Amino acid sequence: MNKIHLSKVGKDIANANIVKQKRERAVLQNGELYYKIWVPNWTQAKIVEHAYKCGFYNDRNTNSVLGLIYDESGPRGYIQRKGKTIVDNGDDKSWKNLTKMVSKKQCVEFLQEVMTLSLEVDGTFSDFAPSNIIIFEGGVNLIDLESFRSFDLIFDRKTALYENFDLDAWWKPHETAKRDVNKYFKSYFKECLGIQFEFDIDSRENYKRALNELLNY
Repeated sequence: MNKIHLSKVGKDIANANIVKQKRERAVLQNGELYYKIWVPNWTQAKIVEHAYKCGFYNDRNTNSVLGLIYDESGPRGYIQRKGKTIVDNGDDKSWKNLTKMVSKKQCVEFLQEVMTLSLEVDGTFSDFAPSNIIIFEGGVNLIDLESFRSFDLIFDRKTALYENFDLDAWWKPHETAKRDVNKYFKSYFKECLGIQFEFDIDSRENYKRALNELLNY
């Protein structure tokens, strides 16, 4: 992944409009580019870098990303090109627009790759919500890239080396990730593919079980 020093894009960021700002990070827009910027040494700063190094993010599911932003403190964010959002009128929990914007074949292939890669790298995109999906050049792309979590954190309440979380933090990193993985993956299965299953995706074994449901689709 291309690495860009913060000083090289400082003027572009200074002239950008704030889209969203939340505690340690902000999303800014300048023309067709979005800049996700976070404070130095943020607890989630190493996650995106890891997800690229292990191959979870690639030139298919994040080909809209131009590069990762760095400075002397380490990772500081990334630059992503504008795509088409799939949320409608603020409804960030419905997948209905995805099935209108891409074929069912694409819906299957995208989910299959995400879940297969997840098992290979022992982690997944925990905040797999419609609001974190865009369509870029006809393909399905992930945004909010720091949402990757290790299966250790999601299923075992342990942190990987790249996860500097306080597991007792007020926002409950483990409980939130475990809840969201189950909720959003199951809703994708149901709304995009018409697949419903009774079990929860609450372990590595059940994650594999869900993928097998997809492979047999």
